[in-house]
Amino acid sequence: MAAIVKDAVVRLEVVPGPDSFWRRFVNLRTLASFAVVAMLLVWLGTHVHFDYGSTLRTLAHVNAAVFALALASFYLSFLARTRRWQLLLRNAGEQGRFQSLLHILMLTWFANCVLPAKAGDLYRAYLLRRNTSTSGAKGLGTVLSERVLDFLVLMSLLMLSGLALFRTAIPVRFEGALITGLVIALVLLAGMVGLQRNHDRITELVPQRFRVRAVQFKVGLIDALRRDRLTLVGLTVGVWAAESARLYLVTLALPLGVRLGPAHIIFIALVASLLTTIPALPGGLVLVEGGMIAVLVFFGLAPSVALSVALLDRLISFWTPIVVGIVILAMSGQGHPHRPALRSGSPSPAVHFE
Repeated sequence: MAAIVKDAVVRLEVVPGPDSFWRRFVNLRTLASFAVVAMLLVWLGTHVHFDYGSTLRTLAHVNAAVFALALASFYLSFLARTRRWQLLLRNAGEQGRFQSLLHILMLTWFANCVLPAKAGDLYRAYLLRRNTSTSGAKGLGTVLSERVLDFLVLMSLLMLSGLALFRTAIPVRFEGALITGLVIALVLLAGMVGLQRNHDRITELVPQRFRVRAVQFKVGLIDALRRDRLTLVGLTVGVWAAESARLYLVTLALPLGVRLGPAHIIFIALVASLLTTIPALPGGLVLVEGGMIAVLVFFGLAPSVALSVALLDRLISFWTPIVVGIVILAMSGQGHPHRPALRSGSPSPAVHFE
């Protein structure tokens, strides 16, 4: 893991041209990941039997106004995400304009939807590095600190919603996923605490030429979380609340025939979000839809109706970010910015896009 992070940080310090980076979106690895998705879809279409006619009839009765509210809820969550990242950067000694950071986040979501292995997170650090004087190592540290915060709050809310639904008798089909998530959360906590307490010793083990970057990475990962913790946690809860509100509105927009309470919605939304963290396929494609359908069927929906919920929800959370990302790239010349003169801690760093 250390070698992977070090390699990523080193690559971020070497700033390639925008065209060369854009070409990385269309390469054999990306095409291979979508080929795998296509094969999975073909297999599912031939081996998993849905009443597709019923699914289409359900989608035909979607309430457009409520669907629009669900779409708005999803994009409102980016305001909380952007403010949270702005706070993390400030705690790490950097400043960032809200609008510029929002722009970068939207491109990050696009990248995560078209690239496997959460490569959009590296893209975010790359864009921050290219547009400001913030080092790639520190930028990557803030991105990972945000991911840690996201996962810890997600697991806490998931366990609370699970307890509200199942009390002490958690169904066997969910035990494996919940236990795995808890183990990962504990490992993350232990790793963060260990890095904070032993960062001097760990730094000494890093080759001399990489030590400055290692220190910057530690500032972004650890120091960024030392202040404004309640605000950061509150913003993260707000993000997951917006995710749950989106799914709730999607269920209201469709004639389901089954009433789902707040605890059901939160549990399903968080399970779907948990599946997006699996870096196997772009944006968790197929995995997320399958997980949502399985949980919705468990809570009493017909498989064809559950499929309509999953398709409509993923239209918002997966497909619209791709469209928005393409539009942003087209309008900004593939994200090609002017590189401003900027020093860490300067009061008003701006990211300018053509």
